[in-house]
Amino acid sequence: MKKIIVIILVVSLNSLAYSNELDAYFMYAVFNSPEKTYIETYISTIGKTAVFKQTESGKYQAEIEITMLFKQNDSIVTFRKYNLLSPEIDDTLKNVPNFIDVQRIPLNNGIYNFELLIRDKNTDSKGFLFLDIIKLEFKNEKTEFSGIQLIEELVETKNESVISKNGYDLVPYISDFYPDNLNRLIFYTEIYNTNLDFTDDFLIKYFVERYEDGKIIDQLSRFKKQKPQKVIPLVGELNISELYTGNYNLVIELRDRENELITNKKIFFQRSKFINFDDDNKLADYELNLIFDGDFESADSLREYIACLWPIAGTSERNYINYQLNTAEKEHMKQFFYEFWHKYSPNPGEDWRSYKAQVDYVNKWYKTSISKGYETDRGRIYLQYGTPNDIYKSQHEPSAYPYEIWHYYEAGQQRNRKFVFYNQSLVGENFELLHSNVIGELQTPNWERYLSKRNNSLYNFDNTESDDQWGSRAREEFDKR
Repeated sequence: MKKIIVIILVVSLNSLAYSNELDAYFMYAVFNSPEKTYIETYISTIGKTAVFKQTESGKYQAEIEITMLFKQNDSIVTFRKYNLLSPEIDDTLKNVPNFIDVQRIPLNNGIYNFELLIRDKNTDSKGFLFLDIIKLEFKNEKTEFSGIQLIEELVETKNESVISKNGYDLVPYISDFYPDNLNRLIFYTEIYNTNLDFTDDFLIKYFVERYEDGKIIDQLSRFKKQKPQKVIPLVGELNISELYTGNYNLVIELRDRENELITNKKIFFQRSKFINFDDDNKLADYELNLIFDGDFESADSLREYIACLWPIAGTSERNYINYQLNTAEKEHMKQFFYEFWHKYSPNPGEDWRSYKAQVDYVNKWYKTSISKGYETDRGRIYLQYGTPNDIYKSQHEPSAYPYEIWHYYEAGQQRNRKFVFYNQSLVGENFELLHSNVIGELQTPNWERYLSKRNNSLYNFDNTESDDQWGSRAREEFDKR
């Protein structure tokens, strides 16, 4: 599955503004088959936002004009232009149904410039134009995935149609956003050519991970054994009723009998579900005391326990810590702490004790006169990514501020990653993060010039090297290994 476009009056995440009130959602996935490669497109129109006109039968119907162009080198390779008709209804003032469209369009392997025009034919609107680049890269020489199709509902096929695959009718879920009232994540994908890479049974594993750091949600992890085949259709379902607000990936992995990863596929989605702190959901104090070590009767202690979770927290938990923690009631904080560890850990009490020991360590070694250790850049990196495999420290280079370079063999899901910290004050332990090659962290292309700013002018931002690097080992230490 690739891309979602939302044509809507109000701009929101993954959405674009449209000139009138038509709401239409678009996604697509690419597939392979012995006969052809093809793209499958999914369009959902929100019925109440379309204009319905009376037909000759006396009923009402909406009509949406769809134009799709696939181009290579400014030449049109293929196109589709058609009218998408809604079901006919008796009364536009009552429940107006949404309506969907699925197309299968044969395409050869290649890179295409894609244009999609959606227009309500019952209005004067010029419509909305969506542009994207689409790649089909099936090689048939190794194990590979199709796209991932998100599913709203699946039933056994009785009458073959465009939504039928391998004995099922798959009603597409045309969004990557799961609101509070949707508690099932269903997906469909196809796995090709496993007979080329496997001779014995292998493992298909699918799970949900946090988008920010790849942390696996253990409660949302499933696996199944599978025999090698030319084509394997895979339907999976996960109960996300207890998955709280945040950004996530659905990940599908293939592993051999030695549990070595052969290949994987993932798709991004968002979840909206906030913790409910009503009286019926109040946590019994003995549950906290039985599982966790600490003082859970002191509001100050609870705030400290929760604040130090920030480096390993997801988006929704960080929002809670940043904006609600200072005014939260004690019962709410207890509930948050309890649910945090049961959400992310199979051994909550043991993992909390281990994490608290790490917090104590960074509070001892990385604190400053104004910040606790876990609030500093070095403390946060240590807690988020673990103990670095190597640390290079420099206190007395002639032209550079005191600095440290931390090297991780693995940082989350990334390998051979570095962090550069420096101390502009020259005294104390206030080392700030200056640069990293970890995706999502601070990246400063001219970090060497900042490191030696006492001897450098910073007006030339295109120059990344220091004017005078006499005695400096920073670049050498960063590049090695």
